[in-house]
Amino acid sequence: MSAHTQRRKLIPRLIGAGALLVLVIAMLLNTKFLTPEEVDALTPDQFDPEETAQELYASVQSEMTEDPAPLGDVTSALDEDPEAAAEEFEAQTVSEGTVVFAVIAEGTVAEATADNLILSVDGVSEGRQIVVPLSTALDGNLIRDVSGFRFGDAPGQTGYQRVGTEISTLLRGDAQEAAGEDPESLAGEDITVSGVMRYVATDAEGDDERPIIIQPLNLEVGSS
Repeated sequence: MSAHTQRRKLIPRLIGAGALLVLVIAMLLNTKFLTPEEVDALTPDQFDPEETAQELYASVQSEMTEDPAPLGDVTSALDEDPEAAAEEFEAQTVSEGTVVFAVIAEGTVAEATADNLILSVDGVSEGRQIVVPLSTALDGNLIRDVSGFRFGDAPGQTGYQRVGTEISTLLRGDAQEAAGEDPESLAGEDITVSGVMRYVATDAEGDDERPIIIQPLNLEVGSS
């Protein structure tokens, strides 16, 4: 191959390499390089179910125990007219047909197990069971919903469910700390519990005989 032919083949390669070099230089001139701090500032915060649960739980604790209604007043009003009771006591609607009341109950522990306290409360008929859960029946999902946190506030179904689970853990920790190491020994003790009570409207008979379950946000054992 002659030198002339070699030069003819080399020229297009040089032109291509030069064009590529110009393109790279142009890209570098138009590229903004960020410091690690700037990258962190532009990166969306990672969703933390545990931190979110702590914030929501603290908020509901504060709001729902500030001015709770006596349990006897709420149950009597519900027996007469559920819609009027919800309006009178400013119940929160968490889903269709389901409202939540902020209540306070002062009474005596009639029965006690590791999982539940059964109360006797003045103003509530003796045939009505009043339950304060200490374990598996604690409902973090209800507290999550009362807080106003919705499915769209989480990055997905798993995160949404995790928030409820984490709140259940917080509820259990507080309830078991208040009840002590031997909840069964609380039978006969005076107790005051502030928390939330769910009411689901149904057309079935015996609505006024359903157990009352109070999710405890503040539990005090002993005479006040």
